[in-house]
Amino acid sequence: MTRVRAVIWDFEGVLLQSDGGFKQMLVSRLGVPPEAADRVLHSPMTDSWDLGEISDDEFYLHILKELSLPAEMKAVLERSVVEDFFLDRALLAYIRGVHAAFATALLTNFPARIHELISTTWRMDGAFDHIVASCDVRLLKPDPRIFRLALERLEVTAGEAIMVDDQLPNVAAARELGMAAVHFRSRAQAIADMETRLLNAN
Repeated sequence: MTRVRAVIWDFEGVLLQSDGGFKQMLVSRLGVPPEAADRVLHSPMTDSWDLGEISDDEFYLHILKELSLPAEMKAVLERSVVEDFFLDRALLAYIRGVHAAFATALLTNFPARIHELISTTWRMDGAFDHIVASCDVRLLKPDPRIFRLALERLEVTAGEAIMVDDQLPNVAAARELGMAAVHFRSRAQAIADMETRLLNAN
């Protein structure tokens, strides 16, 4: 069995948590129906935002326009992105422990502001060797190319890496490439699955 040398972690929905994600943030902060929030988030503009092709301002104004809300509510969205999302500090501590023995990377679909927030609000010092963000590499999970890029930066083969992600299409894409994968459903479950895989693969 191939020895594990690296662990790749998803960000939002795994390490970065919220009460229901971006969709619920729109529902609660803007007072819109869930189906309307779904509609505006499942659009090419969301991909463009995650790819760094449009700014936060452009994306937020697009959301408000699509929801027939005044542009002045952009400040609500800007504030809630910081206030409604938080790092799971217990999981971060576990990841730092993993990093003591294995190479680590953060692999995320996220817009350009990720770097500012990681250096200010979401401090993750000492947890990751690499951050591979969609906004920088202009690729989105589950595109296999973004997984391969993370493997290249970590200098490991697919068989030497474990991917932890909360989205099943991303888990499937990682496995298709030959990576072991943990489907994140809770911190306790993910850590238990990780420990089993690390124990059995080394």
